[in-house]
Amino acid sequence: MVPWNSRLACSASLLWFALHLCPGRSLAIQPQEVLLITPFKDHSHFPGKWDLRQGIPLLLGEFLRKNERCLVLSPDTLSAFLPEGEDLASLSDGQTLRIGREARADLVVTGDIRSFSINRFSMGNPFIGGYTSYVVLVEVEAHLLRTLSAARIGEARGMAELKGRDLGLTLLGKPTRKDAALFGLDEIPFASEGFRVTLVGEAALQALQQLAEEIEALVSAPAVLQQKNPKVLSTEDGEVYLNVGVADKVEIGHKFAVCSQGKAQRIGLLQIVEVYAQHLSKAQVLEGQGAVQEGDVLCAE
Repeated sequence: MVPWNSRLACSASLLWFALHLCPGRSLAIQPQEVLLITPFKDHSHFPGKWDLRQGIPLLLGEFLRKNERCLVLSPDTLSAFLPEGEDLASLSDGQTLRIGREARADLVVTGDIRSFSINRFSMGNPFIGGYTSYVVLVEVEAHLLRTLSAARIGEARGMAELKGRDLGLTLLGKPTRKDAALFGLDEIPFASEGFRVTLVGEAALQALQQLAEEIEALVSAPAVLQQKNPKVLSTEDGEVYLNVGVADKVEIGHKFAVCSQGKAQRIGLLQIVEVYAQHLSKAQVLEGQGAVQEGDVLCAE
């Protein structure tokens, strides 16, 4: 076993070495981020029967799965890791983070449904020539938490407001009367194909697409590191030290692929667990235990 004073001297040497490295620019793209989306809090006071707390995250997951950098866990994941007696709809951040760690998620996504409303406006006498129009407003916020550090890495927002002469609803295959259009909503399953072609569905999809794009921007890794040659400085007892850090916008929870020195073949996957200095951090080996060695480089997938 290496004496403690020797290990301390080794860490001090690594720190000095990292602080004096000359920065350059080099691509080092992170692997996928694993996301766990929780039920959203509903502050919209929507009077219909739809369960927006579950339905909105489900639709959001569809958009995020289109991004190859996001791996979205199944909605059933929460239930699978939820202890008996706990309410899925009232989980605290601490509970969701614990479940996220158990499910091996990198990020937990929580959210708030700020508005989900349909307003109807009538002009004139509908029996003489008046008309009815609708305004649909959907506004949703999301918050991203890193499971390892419990740090909130940012917030995202999506909003859409659409206007139309009718809602585009159908009830049992027939157009609904305008007077009964609002009541026809409950007959259409949320997120179904019929829902998506309505004015309400279009607004929800637009808002969630915007929300997903903002989340993707937050999830995106620092694609360009300041180091000319981002690499492994040393390995010791399963811990790996890298020459990337604060100056590279590296944070706890970020993941990087590793390639053998002088080769383009990936040999492992690392995750940052501590950030010490401008160009020094510690990582754990997620893949390739025993294969990752000093001198190996961070590489694009």
